[in-house]
Amino acid sequence: MNVDVSLRRLLLGIVVVFGLLVAGGQFTFIMHMYSTEVLSELRQVLRHAGGNLAANLEAGLREGDERHARQLVSQMASLPHLMFAVHVDAQGVVRHASAAGLVGRPLDGEHAPPASVLDEARRGAGGRIAEDAARSILWAVFPLRLSADGDAYGGMVVLATDTAVLQREALHRALGQTAIVLIPILLLSAGIGVLLKLLLTDRIEHLLSYTRSQIEGRNLPLPVSGRDEIGRLGERLASLMRSVVESRDFHVQLLDGLPNPIWRSGPDGQCDYVNRAWLQFTARELEQELGEGRLENVHPDDLAGYRTRYAAAFAARRPFVSEYRLRFHDGSYHWVADHGEPIRGSGGEFIGFIGSCFDLQQQKGAAADMAASEARFRGLVERSLVGVYMIQAGRLTYVNPRLAEWFGYPLEEVVGLPVDRLVADEDQMLVREMLRQRLERGVAHLNYGFRARRRDGSVFPVEVFGSRIDLDGTPTVIGTMLDMTERERARAALAAAAEVVEASPTVLFRWAPVEGWPIVFVSENVHRWGYRADEMLEAGQHFATLVHPQDIERVGAEVVQHLAEGRREYVQEYRLRRADGHYIWIEDLTSVHRAEDGTVLHFEGLITDISERHAAQEALQQLNAELEERVARRTEELAALNKELETFAYSVSHDLKAPLRGIDGYSHLLLADHADRLDEEGRLFLNNIRTGVRQMGRLIDDLLAYSRVERRNLQAADIALREMLRGILAERAGAAEGAAARVELDVPDITVRCDRDGLAQVLRNLIDNAFKYSRDADPPLVRIGAEEQEHAHHIWVADNGIGFDMKFHERIFEIFQRLQRAEEYPGTGVGLAIVRRAVTRMGGRVWAESEPGRGATFHLELPR
Repeated sequence: MNVDVSLRRLLLGIVVVFGLLVAGGQFTFIMHMYSTEVLSELRQVLRHAGGNLAANLEAGLREGDERHARQLVSQMASLPHLMFAVHVDAQGVVRHASAAGLVGRPLDGEHAPPASVLDEARRGAGGRIAEDAARSILWAVFPLRLSADGDAYGGMVVLATDTAVLQREALHRALGQTAIVLIPILLLSAGIGVLLKLLLTDRIEHLLSYTRSQIEGRNLPLPVSGRDEIGRLGERLASLMRSVVESRDFHVQLLDGLPNPIWRSGPDGQCDYVNRAWLQFTARELEQELGEGRLENVHPDDLAGYRTRYAAAFAARRPFVSEYRLRFHDGSYHWVADHGEPIRGSGGEFIGFIGSCFDLQQQKGAAADMAASEARFRGLVERSLVGVYMIQAGRLTYVNPRLAEWFGYPLEEVVGLPVDRLVADEDQMLVREMLRQRLERGVAHLNYGFRARRRDGSVFPVEVFGSRIDLDGTPTVIGTMLDMTERERARAALAAAAEVVEASPTVLFRWAPVEGWPIVFVSENVHRWGYRADEMLEAGQHFATLVHPQDIERVGAEVVQHLAEGRREYVQEYRLRRADGHYIWIEDLTSVHRAEDGTVLHFEGLITDISERHAAQEALQQLNAELEERVARRTEELAALNKELETFAYSVSHDLKAPLRGIDGYSHLLLADHADRLDEEGRLFLNNIRTGVRQMGRLIDDLLAYSRVERRNLQAADIALREMLRGILAERAGAAEGAAARVELDVPDITVRCDRDGLAQVLRNLIDNAFKYSRDADPPLVRIGAEEQEHAHHIWVADNGIGFDMKFHERIFEIFQRLQRAEEYPGTGVGLAIVRRAVTRMGGRVWAESEPGRGATFHLELPR
């Protein structure tokens, strides 16, 4: 635990401790010297008195004079500090003693010297002096020799002196002399302490108070001056603190002046500062934001995640970046990016965190709008009747489903293929040169034809329209492709259509729903009308100024009417001014983008130049009739193309099935007529061939069914859903009975408007799948239900079969994709692909929910 001690107390304590150490050393020295001196004198006295007593006792005992011996021992009582003196005979019994009560008793217990001293005295000729520190006794032991030659042992003389008294005397003497020395030392320490206080510590503490006042923002005058070291230190400290305060004020003003919200936390993780931009962002007071208050502004759904990320970064002392919603001053929430950095002191110690927030709301809104726009354009490309591709470094990086279908590749396989793989050998040089011109020579647009090579090696003519762009810093060729097979007579028309697609005649405008309709976005191909997109946006161009003065009132009234009717999309035709001042007729497909509360956010218009078409329409003076004629003409062309495709499909079906029928027939004859000449393995091979032929036949039929779903015209009709399902279940009654399956039908009496044949095919495929994959359940159960929702009809088919892992959800709806082996569950992998295609063409969607071993539920959603 850290304890704050002032410098004055510390120095005074050092002086006092030093004086006490000196006094203690003197006390120890005096104690040692006095004790040594007294003990030495006492040893001399005992040695002399004990020696004389032993000699006199030897003489008296030789003469048998006991009385004289007793007197000699009794006289020893006059020795200083003597406890007792005894004469012990050879048997260890006290014969004479200076103290009553010891005569006639053995010398033992507390009255006996240590055995080692007695043994040494017996063996030696002289006496032994030994100190017993444990009992504070100084022993003197002298042996008695009763014969002249010293052989006759007559016992010994034992003297015991109390040394505790000597120690007490030494202590009193040492304390007295130490006190004489200690008093001046303490007085000297007090004087030194006063001098240190006046000359050193008070001035240093004044410097510290000045430093604290500057750090805390108070402006106290410098209290220390002089020409000594502390005075000069005070002057330098004042200069340094002025620099520090100026730097602090500068950084505080800098943080307060930054436009983005800033926060800071101390080493305890609690917020101790936010800048002015933060307070303006949240419209709260500084006291509300300190401590945990800052986190009250975080959206409740984002708070736990942000706390976790902040705590982890704080514990690890590392930077972090987090995105969350922060409450704006109007009560709404804005997405912000919070960048936190640890703060360290001059010594590298951690002193807190500082965070800087950036408002991402506008960026995320723009990103969402761009994503929606991209999704719309991607939908157009994915459903386009022409092939669309993208090439980088000589390889295909994107193709739409139409192009992959023409070349006979699955979509995932054609992406990444070298362009040369799709070009006939004789046109390889042509295609390479065209790509080189766009990538190296900077040719923006090229249109040419060549012979393409399918996956099976067959060749067919195509025409491409390609442009060069830079995508992520990489030169890229994008373009469209037309299949020219069987359509050479219509080459001019198709080339014109391809040129229209390549040149992107449709210009995208986006304008705000305020007076004048300010333009907030325009696509780059507006240059075809003489404008530049960046110039239009920089100049703050208003879309209304581009509309012909004679049309602006009508266009505005139509817009008001469409908005009143709640339309999300509408089409208008009017005249638009080019950059050169000329007006062109355009067709404007406008989408209205609204907020959740219905407020219009902006308009998006897909504007196509229809000047030529309108010139022809002027002769008829009936815009609606001309539109119907155009629709009829395009419908007729599409029907002709569909007829050609249908003829081709049935021709392929017939050509493929003819050899299959031959294989099946001849293998049947082999088994019927020559089975006895074949071994078991040969018959197994023929049976496998016939099984493969049947599977191939089913596959061709399913492919034809899939192509019919793609080609057939949709006929919308009102369908009683419950009656249709009952009819389908009646058709599948045999399959249900054979599988011992139970069917639960929970469908209300609702009417669905869609294509009858398409819906019937979808429901048959889903019900057949439910019977097939639940056959091993005990018992098999198929549940069919439906409900009416606000904008759609929801239908589902559920079973209690084997189910599947949801990570394969998209795969099961792709053509030829199966999750189980055909030997276990027969099929071609086309049924669910037909379901998805049919539902998509009817404007709905299909999805599934499942777990392995828990059955599966397939959902349909059809618009009302």
